[in-house]
Amino acid sequence: MISSVTRLVAGLLAMAGACCATAAQAQNSVKIGYALSRTGPNAGGAAVTTLPNYEMWVKEVNAAGGLKLGEKRVPIEIVQYDDRSSAEEAVRANERLIRQDKVDFILPPWSTGPNLAVGPTLNKAGYPHLASTSVTDRAPELAKRWPNSFWLLGTSAGAANTLVELLTKLRGEGKIGDTVAMVSIADGFGIDLSSAARPALTKAGFKLAYDKSYPVGTQDLGPVVNEAKAVNPDIFIAFSYPPDTLGLTEQARIAGFNPKIFYTGVGTAFPLFKQKFGANAEGVMGIGGWDGDSAPIKDYLARHKASAANGAGPGR
Repeated sequence: MISSVTRLVAGLLAMAGACCATAAQAQNSVKIGYALSRTGPNAGGAAVTTLPNYEMWVKEVNAAGGLKLGEKRVPIEIVQYDDRSSAEEAVRANERLIRQDKVDFILPPWSTGPNLAVGPTLNKAGYPHLASTSVTDRAPELAKRWPNSFWLLGTSAGAANTLVELLTKLRGEGKIGDTVAMVSIADGFGIDLSSAARPALTKAGFKLAYDKSYPVGTQDLGPVVNEAKAVNPDIFIAFSYPPDTLGLTEQARIAGFNPKIFYTGVGTAFPLFKQKFGANAEGVMGIGGWDGDSAPIKDYLARHKASAANGAGPGR
């Protein structure tokens, strides 16, 4: 997944330069803006998957002389805001970027909810919307409604069906049973994925013995884990965001909850997850995938580590 998405984002960012070309011919810089979660529950996800890549791209482009617009190159100037992990604030910040800062191009927020929220604003103003961290079954519909939008992670049904196919294969091999406990964050990401997973699991003959959502920002996930453990599932699925991924895994460790399949959402592939859980991270499954043998990905990883302020690798 990371390889194809990285290539597509790179191509679309190149398109961004083309989009800015006409307006910027007489400018000395191209003004690009974004609103990301620097504080609040989404800050961890944005800090690992998105902000370092924005910063690396700007650094590399400016080091090469800037964006090539016509016969000249101009540097990128960044305007950024903290959306405070709020979809409403993301909309206000994007409106500010458009009306007050008059930026030439806008990079997307982090996570499904804020991307869905800013879609109408970007479409109305005629800005491209590169929704690179949003997964939703509404993607085909939204791409038609907002022609300038690109939904790079595909649909929730695609993600859910792929997971269920793997579980079905493991069950057929006699490695797991059919009892499932599923939890999900009550946000666009969790709602969309759990809605896709329920019919997929049922159609494949799995028994959904526990199904619960929890509010964004939930601090104590112990009760959720204990309730899931009580149904003695073979499979635990969490469509979770980074703070919850860490919290659910820690509570499972404390409770001695160790089902045959332990699957968590965003954050499972973050460097912090392995640092925090060490050997206990082995065997935990997470959403997404990447090709570790890909030469372009190896190059990207090296550049990311060299560019990141703390020298950390990306989530993968």
